Amino acid sequence: MRVITLSRQFGSGGSEIAKHVSEKLGIRYVDKAILAEAASQSGIAKEHFENADEKRTNSFLFSLAAAHYGGSVAPVQLSDIITDDKLFIHTADAVKRLAGEPCIVVGRCADDILSDRPILRVYVYASMESRVKRIAKLYDLSEKAAVTLIKKTDKKRANYYNFYTSKTWGDAQNYDLCINSDTLGVEGTAQTICAFAEACEHAEK
Repeated sequence: MRVITLSRQFGSGGSEIAKHVSEKLGIRYVDKAILAEAASQSGIAKEHFENADEKRTNSFLFSLAAAHYGGSVAPVQLSDIITDDKLFIHTADAVKRLAGEPCIVVGRCADDILSDRPILRVYVYASMESRVKRIAKLYDLSEKAAVTLIKKTDKKRANYYNFYTSKTWGDAQNYDLCINSDTLGVEGTAQTICAFAEACEHAEK
């Protein structure tokens, strides 16, 4: 069984779907473990990876600092500054290590990071209505607050993905399977992904 990468809109149930796929196919579920692995191997506190997780924040400020000080006299060593780019490099290395065996990797540009390997790239999306209901219930929010959170989170994920991959997040051409989780629900969507993965395995034989 090849590695599966799963990108998802916020509130589409993607992480839950990935867990079901993991259980059904008997492969590892890889999500937050990426952050722990990156922290462990880099020696950088896990909190830094959590704060920058699938977000892009401080590289512009770092670039300004680097340009101003010219890499010479500076109040701190620029090599010691923890930038988004440095965190991404460690995160990418962690993804590669964890994907050394069959697994399903959630987010973190894994579809692009692992593009030199035989992987199955999945994108899960859903209607705004169903996403709002799920997020409002999950985080105990009003519908208005849920909409705001969804839009902000999707924007952060898109900016992160688009910057580090030079591709467009959610563009069907980047994936092998795009699926609307509204149609079959979490369980049915997971079953469909499993069936597709197994069909791909048979097609290769």
